[in-house]
Amino acid sequence: MPDSRLAADWPFPQRLPLGAGWAGVCTAPGHEDARPREEELKSGCNLGYAKNCHRLPADRHADAVRFVLGEERDGIVRVLFACERAHLPASHGELLYLKASGAWLQRHENACVQRMAECYVQAQMERRAGCRANQGEES
Repeated sequence: MPDSRLAADWPFPQRLPLGAGWAGVCTAPGHEDARPREEELKSGCNLGYAKNCHRLPADRHADAVRFVLGEERDGIVRVLFACERAHLPASHGELLYLKASGAWLQRHENACVQRMAECYVQAQMERRAGCRANQGEES
């Protein structure tokens, strides 16, 4: 469950599933509230497919969750997600984010997936704001 940015030496942080590196607490059954070490965060948690993680439950819905920003219309951003298991689709869906207020009109029922979506949207909105600021400097 991501709770803060992880300031680490990422070669391409924008390519990470949540658009940046994150630290947080483990939500695996029996390991709730354990805080993974930075090496675990860099080699597994932030990448998905953390098969070397000793906390990873054998019985799980997904190995990774991927997000992408979809269409934005009338201030509502569609956040699309796909859960993967063994590199195959396990489920997918759409969340709705109200850009002006930062509220979610449609949330994910799983609190961890919802928090990941929030982190992803935060990283993408910051990246977009930075791009706009850089374009203004070049003009």
